[in-house]
Amino acid sequence: MKSYEITAVIRETPHSLIDETKTAIKDILGRHSVEVSAEEDWGSKKLWHKIEGEETGFFNHLKCTAAPDTIKKIEHEFLLNQNILRSLVVRI
Repeated sequence: MKSYEITAVIRETPHSLIDETKTAIKDILGRHSVEVSAEEDWGSKKLWHKIEGEETGFFNHLKCTAAPDTIKKIEHEFLLNQNILRSLVVRI
């Protein structure tokens, strides 16, 4: 098991989707046996450039441990979620 940090930029409109998307992210991680050790909400921030027409996004940051072979599967599932504008997975 390796340590990772995952940052997801979530579509802001409407506001209720943020909580649903955060729950969906945790469900995806749970299905792949990822242990989340810390979660931080960085709040709404203006994006440097528009992503899918959105000018702002809600940033969610997670610290976790996972098997290296599951990371590709997690990234793929993040791409399938329409409410996740971008995600970044970094190994620490």
